[in-house]
Amino acid sequence: MTELRRFRRFSTGAAMDTLAKRFKLPCEPGMQDWQWEVADASRIGEFLAAYESGDLTDDERFTLMEIVIQSFADLPEPLVSDIRWSRALTLLSENCYLHLYSIWYWSVLDNDLGHEDLWRVTPDLRVVFMTHCYRFM
Repeated sequence: MTELRRFRRFSTGAAMDTLAKRFKLPCEPGMQDWQWEVADASRIGEFLAAYESGDLTDDERFTLMEIVIQSFADLPEPLVSDIRWSRALTLLSENCYLHLYSIWYWSVLDNDLGHEDLWRVTPDLRVVFMTHCYRFM
C-alpha cells in the first residue's frame, strides 16, 4: 500500500490544543498518542455532536475522529447495537477522503478477521474502506 503515503495524516499540535480546551482534556508534553490517551467512551455523544457542529477545522475533525474511534474500541458493549457507532460510520463514509488514513490504519488490512490482534472496530471499518475509500487507492 505504498500509494497510501500521499494520504498519510497525523494530529496537529494546534488541533490537540483546541480540542483539549474545548473538552477540558489533559494535554501534557509527555503524552504519546494523545488522541488515543484522551479517548473516553462516556463522552462519545459529546464528541460526535462537536464533529457534526461544523465548528471544527479539518485537522480538528481528523483528530476528534481518532478520539471517537478509540473511544468505541474501548467500549465493553457490542458495537452493532450502538446507534452512535452507526453515526460515526456514516461520518467516516461521508468524509472518507479526510479520514482515509485512519480508516486504513484501523482496518488492519494485512491481517485476517479471525486474528486476535484486531480491534473491535476493525470489521466495520474494513467495510467503510472497501465501500468508500478503496477508489482513492
